[in-house]
Amino acid sequence: MASNEIRKQVLTTFKLVHRARLLCFRNDTQMLNAAKHQINEEFKKNKTVSDPVMVQNLLTFAQDVEHELRTQVVQAERVNEKKFKLNLDPERHTMDNIPYVELDDETYKKWKEEKKKSSKKNEKCCCD
Repeated sequence: MASNEIRKQVLTTFKLVHRARLLCFRNDTQMLNAAKHQINEEFKKNKTVSDPVMVQNLLTFAQDVEHELRTQVVQAERVNEKKFKLNLDPERHTMDNIPYVELDDETYKKWKEEKKKSSKKNEKCCCD
């Protein structure tokens, strides 16, 4: 009975990853095919695994991949030679967008020094 439950979980996870692929790479045939091939290969490669703990670890990894595809991967279209347009889906990409700001050398050095100081303060000795 447990074997049937594991099979159901594997199949469900397989379908979820493929659905995430379809959502993530919509309108990009090349990436859709590449992702499909990669997903199928990974599942085939681990088809003979029978240890329940290992199967559970692989399922967890596949679910993490599905989550990353749904929430972290974005499509970019080339508008011209130096510009790209990001295709963001507000339902999937909910993280705050922090614009990149280039730091001058002096500001960067100050930031680096502060980072070193704060990491030394937070370090704990193994004896504590």
